[in-house]
Amino acid sequence: MNQVQFWEFVHENLLAGDPLMLLLVVESGGSSPGRPGFKMAVTPGGDRGGTIGGGAAEKDAVEQAQALLARGTGRPRLLKLLHREGPPAGKRATARPSGGICSGWQRVALLMLAGGDSGAVDSLLFALRRNRPGRLLVSPQGLEFRPGRRSVPGGAFRLGAGSDWTYAEETGLRPTLTIVGGGHVGLALSRLMAGLDFHVRVLDDREDLATLEENTFAQEKHVVSYRHVGRLVEEGEQSYAVIMTHGHLDDERVLRQLAGKKLRYLGLLGSAAKNARLFAGLARKGVSRRALERVHAPVGLPIHSHTPEEIAVSIAAEIISIKNQPKLQKVTSDK
Repeated sequence: MNQVQFWEFVHENLLAGDPLMLLLVVESGGSSPGRPGFKMAVTPGGDRGGTIGGGAAEKDAVEQAQALLARGTGRPRLLKLLHREGPPAGKRATARPSGGICSGWQRVALLMLAGGDSGAVDSLLFALRRNRPGRLLVSPQGLEFRPGRRSVPGGAFRLGAGSDWTYAEETGLRPTLTIVGGGHVGLALSRLMAGLDFHVRVLDDREDLATLEENTFAQEKHVVSYRHVGRLVEEGEQSYAVIMTHGHLDDERVLRQLAGKKLRYLGLLGSAAKNARLFAGLARKGVSRRALERVHAPVGLPIHSHTPEEIAVSIAAEIISIKNQPKLQKVTSDK
């Protein structure tokens, strides 16, 4: 369940007049399966959306959420879950062992949501669907969403005096994957990456392309000349692109436009032999060798994939591995 699907689940229940409990991981340490930003929603009837890491810790938190819903209490609280066996050190009431052995911990905020929160959730969904930035704020005072870019990094938890605490998360603006080529692999990759919470854009120069018409997963689909693709691919740490057109001449035309851009990831579908010839031709035309060396070609992890779905899995895995790497250096361009 991606972020849009999660908040749609929350919004639908609120519109139906049903309260629900939001479980939000605000802090974690060690080998905790739940990381800050993991979310889950639980309804009085037992319906659930999202996850805070699974396992015994999640089961314990869900049981407490359902107990609070049954009592009808709206008082927000923090729950610290310890992923180890035995009683918690210090016997603090808010620190509970999960029975796990990974030696990590996570702090989970439990916040009851009701009809009065539907406006904030609606604003958040509007931003998510349009890939616009905003900031989600959660505290004992409730849930708040502020649209617009913020200068303070998200995912920050502050524990104040007494029962005061705040959690802030940058949201709305998701990583964007531009797939240049709307064929069978583009369709399979769109399905995977949309589920991985990417904003997916597909570009193709063919009118009435069946696989482009079938693609209900991409948030954007454009029929455009491959000569103008560079105008539609933004630069930045949140920008990813994969080239998979229906011909090597179009691959070369697109790669020439994108190779020098400041992208988090740029991949090219094709055999090693084809890509080597293509790169040699672009180098002769003045494209920086350094820029070409940063292109992931052949694209994807080497899992001996053959079908469009297998190829999509290999590409998705490589993109996720890049996305989750620490950003030690700024993305540079070679123009």
